[in-house]
Amino acid sequence: MTSLIEKLRELRSRTGEGAGASAGASLDEQSVERLMRLLCETRDDELSCEEVFGCLDEYVECLEAHHEFGHRKQLVEHHLKLCTDCRDELDALIHALEDADAAGHVDIAS
Repeated sequence: MTSLIEKLRELRSRTGEGAGASAGASLDEQSVERLMRLLCETRDDELSCEEVFGCLDEYVECLEAHHEFGHRKQLVEHHLKLCTDCRDELDALIHALEDADAAGHVDIAS
């Protein structure tokens, strides 16, 4: 992994040397390190954001009812650990359900 980090640093320094606006945004040290951590944590059976978003309601229902979510639970939780957008969607769903529960009803039609 160290050689890959060094290669990314080398590429980053090259794009910073007069590559112009066409090179796009360069990666800073923190971005490179985050990218490397994400690459190391990637799995062959990774779920996409679309797949996770499609099953978040069922996932939350199973968590609330203490039911099994099957083999997908581990995949969903792995994705949520890495993806802030999907975590935000999960948090919004949980808050919406809590608000509906506090109001004494759940309006599924909305």
